Amino acid sequence: MQSFVTETETLEPHQKLFDEMLNRFNLSAKAISSAAGVSEVMISRFRRGKVDLGAAKLIALLATVPDEAKEWYLAQLLGVKPGISLRSFVICASPQEKAEVLNIIAGWMQEAPALVEIEPVAKAV
Repeated sequence: MQSFVTETETLEPHQKLFDEMLNRFNLSAKAISSAAGVSEVMISRFRRGKVDLGAAKLIALLATVPDEAKEWYLAQLLGVKPGISLRSFVICASPQEKAEVLNIIAGWMQEAPALVEIEPVAKAV
């Protein structure tokens, strides 16, 4: 039976981006390995450029990560920008930038309380 794993010596862009995605989105290799049915050792070797995974294993791994991480990975890999969501920006933002977003929203709600319909905002949250 074919293993669909190729030994490599260099870090390819898709491997480097996968490693960066796990770090950027604070994803646990242990959690996604268990969910995808790919060993944690295999993921570690893939991230370091020691092996290359077949398409089926890479797709299985990507299927287990949050949509924002998946969209970021594919956009970086393919050089395209999918529909950018505000949620994606906020998730990737630094703590200081997140605080700034919260201050902007709080200021908006304070400045025009008559114009802000609280019920739809509360339902969205």
